[in-house]
Amino acid sequence: MNIILESLRDPIWQVGGGILALATLVLLLALRSPEVGVSVYRKRLGTRFLLGVGLTLFLLLSGGVVLFHRANTPPTRVSETPLSAWTPSLFPKPSPSPTPSPLPTLTPSTAQVLTAFCDAINRKDANTAWKQLSVTLQQERTGHVIPPGRMTIVHCSVSDISDRSVSGMLLLRTVDLHGSGDGYDRPFLFTLHVEDGAWKIAQIARCLSDGCLDETPLIVP
Repeated sequence: MNIILESLRDPIWQVGGGILALATLVLLLALRSPEVGVSVYRKRLGTRFLLGVGLTLFLLLSGGVVLFHRANTPPTRVSETPLSAWTPSLFPKPSPSPTPSPLPTLTPSTAQVLTAFCDAINRKDANTAWKQLSVTLQQERTGHVIPPGRMTIVHCSVSDISDRSVSGMLLLRTVDLHGSGDGYDRPFLFTLHVEDGAWKIAQIARCLSDGCLDETPLIVP
């Protein structure tokens, strides 16, 4: 709408349009004058021709003026609200989940117990490795009946442990009852609990792509 109003106020359009209208009117009056010796039919054809030419020139002039103003009009900027002033309010803020109870502060910590277990395995220090297990696991492994499929740990490395967690991931290399193994280190999840005021290993689970399988009865240091 602003472009049209500016075009109507443009001197070129006003002067040019006035000249076209005046010229068309003069030519029509001259054509319709009795002094022009042409037939009535030819005067009608001439009138239509002059009106058509005048209207065409007027439209071309108007279109040119409008295009000129459109090309020279700067684009309108839409005011933007600063991001810092916008606060999402579509959804309520979720309430924070309850904070888990802190772990008992014991020495050695869970991470230190798992590290000591790994170091003892790699030093071939079976006694120290056994001491990191809970009393229940130690008793189960000292029985006379050896379950089929029992695996002995021959190498251990730390993968993911933390003093703030009761579980940690260790990479174990194992051999079977005949001392055979494939030489690969595989992830095992160790879970600890408090026993007589100290952290002890209570469960060992072998981790696969779809989860961890409890193999506590089959793993020995």
